[in-house]
Amino acid sequence: MKLQITIISLFLLPIIVLSSCNSKNMNEREENLFIQDYQLLKIPIEKLENLNDLLIYFDSTYCIKQIEEWPFAYLDMKLKKLVSEENRNTIKIGIEPNPCEDRTINFDRTMILEIIKDGHNTQIENVITEVDSIPSFVKKQFLSFGEDPNYAIGGLGNGVWICTKKADKLENINEYIYNVVIGFIESVRKYSQLAYNKEIDELSKEEYEEIKKEFVFHLSFKYTDKNPKLSVGF
Repeated sequence: MKLQITIISLFLLPIIVLSSCNSKNMNEREENLFIQDYQLLKIPIEKLENLNDLLIYFDSTYCIKQIEEWPFAYLDMKLKKLVSEENRNTIKIGIEPNPCEDRTINFDRTMILEIIKDGHNTQIENVITEVDSIPSFVKKQFLSFGEDPNYAIGGLGNGVWICTKKADKLENINEYIYNVVIGFIESVRKYSQLAYNKEIDELSKEEYEEIKKEFVFHLSFKYTDKNPKLSVGF
């Protein structure tokens, strides 16, 4: 009986190990889509409690010290949260720091997917929705191809803003970040099939570089001192 249990355990062990190793559910090429060569400075997540702490860190690093290397963070795809150290479940995601000066910048609103978090409420493009629906909105942003005037006409130049109050704890934003990441990689995978009829890891070097130029992961955090106005859009 003991021998049978041992044999069964030996057969199950590789399955468990393989399952653990694949928890990110991304290949190397896909992971590389979330980070740029200039995003080299790790954000000290363990020292930051809320969004305001992050904004102060950005101000100190990029406006006062004028560091040239842009920030990145480790996202644990198994725990679905930002973590301080790399492990087998993490991917690097680039973060775009806030501008050093308060100024009005003219930009095409259709190129920004603004996700507003107010307590337990979530609003995207004037629609009150759930956090787990974020991937579907991200895919609309990248793959509408001009069919919906509220979204971008293509992948190039798109960005995502997560907007919440300064006092909001970073741990409360984790599920938002995770779902943005899921929506982004699902968008690129679908585009790869539409454009090349191939999986991302089947693309030629040239095809992969074309996709990497078209789909750049732009994620920023914005704040509001007022309650976001939540309204149902049509």
